[in-house]
Amino acid sequence: MDDYAGRVLADRYRLPRPPADEYELVETRAFDTYSGQEVLVRQVLLPEVVGGEPGDEDAGSDSAHRALEAARAAAAIPDHPRLVQVFDIFVDGGSLWIVSELVSARPLAALLADKRLSPYRAAEVGSDVLTALLALHAHGWTHRNVTAGTVLVCDDGRAMLSGLAAGAAQEALCGYNPVPVHVLAGAPGDADEWAGPDSALELERARQARITVVGPVTERWAPEQATPVHENWQLAPPVGPAADLWALGSLLYRSVQGHPPFPEENTAELVQLVCAEPPAFAEDSGAMRPIVESLLRQDPAERPDFEELRGWLRSLVRSAPEPDLGLQTVPVPADDPHKLPIVRRRGELVRKRKPGSAPSAEPVPLHPSHGRHKRAKAAKARSSRGPRSLGLTLLLGVALLLVAAVAYAVLFLPGNSTGTNGAGGTGNASQTLPAKLPGSGNGSSKPTPTPTPSATAPKTSAAPSTSAPANTPTATDLGSDFKLRTDPEGFTVAVPTGWTRHGKNSKGQVIYTGGGLQLIIVPGRDSVADFGSDPIAYQSDGEAELDAFHSSDWSSAFGVRSLDLNGVSAAEGEYTYRESSGREVYAANLAMLRGGKYHVVMIIGPTSQTSDIKRDFDKAAETYSTSG
Repeated sequence: MDDYAGRVLADRYRLPRPPADEYELVETRAFDTYSGQEVLVRQVLLPEVVGGEPGDEDAGSDSAHRALEAARAAAAIPDHPRLVQVFDIFVDGGSLWIVSELVSARPLAALLADKRLSPYRAAEVGSDVLTALLALHAHGWTHRNVTAGTVLVCDDGRAMLSGLAAGAAQEALCGYNPVPVHVLAGAPGDADEWAGPDSALELERARQARITVVGPVTERWAPEQATPVHENWQLAPPVGPAADLWALGSLLYRSVQGHPPFPEENTAELVQLVCAEPPAFAEDSGAMRPIVESLLRQDPAERPDFEELRGWLRSLVRSAPEPDLGLQTVPVPADDPHKLPIVRRRGELVRKRKPGSAPSAEPVPLHPSHGRHKRAKAAKARSSRGPRSLGLTLLLGVALLLVAAVAYAVLFLPGNSTGTNGAGGTGNASQTLPAKLPGSGNGSSKPTPTPTPSATAPKTSAAPSTSAPANTPTATDLGSDFKLRTDPEGFTVAVPTGWTRHGKNSKGQVIYTGGGLQLIIVPGRDSVADFGSDPIAYQSDGEAELDAFHSSDWSSAFGVRSLDLNGVSAAEGEYTYRESSGREVYAANLAMLRGGKYHVVMIIGPTSQTSDIKRDFDKAAETYSTSG
């Protein structure tokens, strides 16, 4: 409450005391004395009316009354996770005040003042704003106030949209009617008698007033909102959801390019340029460029629909590259199941005093005190004692542990004559011990003599098999969910139990199917002479198994990287795309270069089974081997 010592609005909301150089509050925090929570209040200036009493809503002009009703109608929209809630709207001191929730977020304009966004981060923000706009359009509303100041980026990264009530009040002050017809029809009284400008003269007056009220903000001047009014004004495009798409396109352009698509030095010039000139080229927008250019088309009918735009933004977000961790990032080591966590004692460590030292007037407590002065005394008492006694104790303990370890190794570890025959000699140095003693698995304690190297050496040495690498799991390691299949085409791979083999087709593919998924194996169809020796380039351009991905109108690739599999060059990637039938699929793909030919392991299926695809693909990629 000490921070809110300024003006009180509506006998309820306490404002902070403004600095001496600020006289206009526009938007600020406030303290709600009824609920005991902080809120955000925004001021919308109303036209001055001679003879009106402050605080009297009915004393204002017709436009002020319509602004109040429009703001209240906008605040009645049901709550949505991407829309900022509006709690209260009232008139006080000749101004319209809008009370909304205080979100832990920063306006997008504040973030852009520091640096511009990447195309992928801008796509994330744009996707959240599009979700909020879809919720508004479902209730018949057009936002008309999507700007870098009304888009809030929260601490957790999501974006929220505010400013609907303020924008509706400003539009009503200018002479427009932002309230949908069905909302006016359900309003009590004569609220549905005013439907906005009804002549070319009134419409041009409203446009001129909007130039003054709105100012030079490109997002709020779609061509249909900036077109000059002529006698055939009824033929002008109506202001609808397409105007919000223009605002979103301008916002994305500003976020990625770092500047607006039109100069904003003068409102009249901006309005003229929006209607007569195309926007500036978005050379630095990267992957965002086609989206921005389609949204900033002058004809509202040529702008993309919302579902198409949502698919574009999602595809762009999914294709975002992995973040650059940097040289200063330290990877977290993997958990070692053989290491137990270190159990630390609670409380402060109480050290033993030196012999002959006087006892302290106040002993150091075992558990930490909560008082500041007690902690200071305890720290002083600890610092007065030297660390030598503790160091000697630790050194002696370490020495004892080392002696015990050596004694245990000499007496009990296998491989020395003392622990095996009890003679105390050095033992035969030529004897070796197998990795596992016979009989140790069944609990037998009968010693078994160790054979000599001459008795254990094989007469012939078999050449290592090339059918599987050394680390390939055996059939017993796979469990009951997978089965190691040796294919007639000369390869071995782990396939989920119960899957069916369909043989080699005309494309050189061996296909296994089961559970709605498909495993495709290509055992050396394409050669290095035809496709080069780079697996990444082969996977991106030459691999026929990804032709459907390249030809899809909606696709994204992520996790594409090069690998070294025990000296074998390979490339791996994950792909999501829409097939010609309309089904959205997920594919995990591995291309390996063996003996001058490319071997492909690929599992594909619907996106709803992504986790199953990843599990089966990891097992197949791990166990794939060739016999040649």
